[in-house]
Amino acid sequence: MLTIKKIGPAAVPHDAEQVMIPMRDGVRLAADVYLADAADPDGARPNAVVLVRLPYDKNGVYCFMPVVSRYFLARGYHVVVQDVRGKYRSEGAAEFGLHETDDGHDTIQWITEQPWCDGDVVMWGDSYYGYTTIAAAISGHPALKAISPRVTGSQLSMVLEHGDGTRDVEQTARKFYFASHYVDADRYEWEPDWSRRPLRATFEQFFTQLGKRSPNFDGEFTGESRFVPPPLKALLESPPVPALYTIGWFDNCAVWSWHDVRALSQNPAWADRLYLRLEAIDHENYWLGEAPVAPHDDHSGDPAALERMLPRYLDPAVEFFDAVLGRSGELAALPRVRYEVCHGEWQESDTWPPRQASDLEYHLSPDLRLTGEPPEGGLLQWTHNPSDLVPPVGANPFATLYDRSDLSSAGQREDVLRFTGPATGEDVDLAGTATLLLRLTAPAGAHVHARLLDMAPDGGAFLVAKGQLRLDVPLTGEEAVVDLQSIAYRLRAGHRLALDVMSSDFPDYVAECPDGADPWSSLPGEPVTRWITLGGSRPSCLRIGRWQPEQLRRTR
Repeated sequence: MLTIKKIGPAAVPHDAEQVMIPMRDGVRLAADVYLADAADPDGARPNAVVLVRLPYDKNGVYCFMPVVSRYFLARGYHVVVQDVRGKYRSEGAAEFGLHETDDGHDTIQWITEQPWCDGDVVMWGDSYYGYTTIAAAISGHPALKAISPRVTGSQLSMVLEHGDGTRDVEQTARKFYFASHYVDADRYEWEPDWSRRPLRATFEQFFTQLGKRSPNFDGEFTGESRFVPPPLKALLESPPVPALYTIGWFDNCAVWSWHDVRALSQNPAWADRLYLRLEAIDHENYWLGEAPVAPHDDHSGDPAALERMLPRYLDPAVEFFDAVLGRSGELAALPRVRYEVCHGEWQESDTWPPRQASDLEYHLSPDLRLTGEPPEGGLLQWTHNPSDLVPPVGANPFATLYDRSDLSSAGQREDVLRFTGPATGEDVDLAGTATLLLRLTAPAGAHVHARLLDMAPDGGAFLVAKGQLRLDVPLTGEEAVVDLQSIAYRLRAGHRLALDVMSSDFPDYVAECPDGADPWSSLPGEPVTRWITLGGSRPSCLRIGRWQPEQLRRTR
């Protein structure tokens, strides 16, 4: 029997008034209204409003919205925090991604009609409630003056295709999310048995034991799912608003953040309004400087740790909103990019990658080294065993910094190729995009996972960045491009850069299966071997700097 815990809505706090806001189809969404001048007997004066729309309970402990709201209140903003459609106290069906554009528009319209709103609305949020800020921007409501989405993107949870015969490997998190957050109005906490096969079996056990199913989950297996966000094109074609994107160097959702940022940066209207904040955090906002997390730094359960986190968490948005609304400073005076160098300092730039980034190439050699010069040639192989998958970087893909796992043992596996560079004589800062080019021989359906590592003098190996791809076409010595997103990392004196190449990263990503088969319904197959060609005119190499992955890909 699975242990299943149902989490319903918490109590509305004493300093908020819950209202039911009608949408265009008559469905009403529950929202808490916090007024900055509620103690004034004459009522709150008109002021700008911070809107947050989330599916995780506007009153719950997990997202601590009452604490966030009071922080914005203390800085002169009214705040509206809303349960999205179908969740907790809101009416309607729980349907991922379907209504957020229209519901965001209608909520903003309702806010502007209130006497305590001066006509300006800004939106802030993480993950799905960061996605709702983007969806509201797509709606084009003129009162939305700025958005500050964190650790999210317009295509949140979707498998991205790269246009060159490759795509991302599917994260297991989307379907698990549907079987925990999008069954009904409440949340269900449970642990899948990832050892079961087929992979879907543990979810079927959950639904049978619960006595109900998730239409969102079932929609994943009936062809084209309805439960998807609008395409990125919808954002690019919407009226641009100032946007502050916060991306975590260790966030498993950063792939969707960078997907947006790269496209917006190439769009003249949006590029002029795009600001970036790049932090050494994971999806749950744990910080590298405190990793692994000690009990006194765990903001999920320690109020004091939460209070310490709030300035780092919220001040960038307050500064940004104040500048956009003309409350203090000017938007043009803010740096376009602020980025934290892991194990280093904060830096500023007018672009990303920064202009001072050095374009570095590390070539893969037959003796498993990262070298400055390409080898004359060679061939390397690894054998992927579907019955013995490479474990993930941590216990929770959303909180990789919580335990900050040592990955040294992975390099000892026969199904992992670990390439190691020389020890540095002094601190070296690596900044820019990180891209792995592999001349690969593998069939359609094959997976490639790559991890960039920091190897300490004592042999410990810790994650810097990772990327993955699935082949839609077979390759015979042709080039495949693995996007490891971007990094800003200080390789300290005596440390080495290392690179792992393998075919699994489970259970964070689905296991490989034959081309055309469903990874959720497949049983493990036989071991298979893959080859990397080294040397030649276009050698297999790791590039860090100003190269963009889309410029390196060739359309097949």
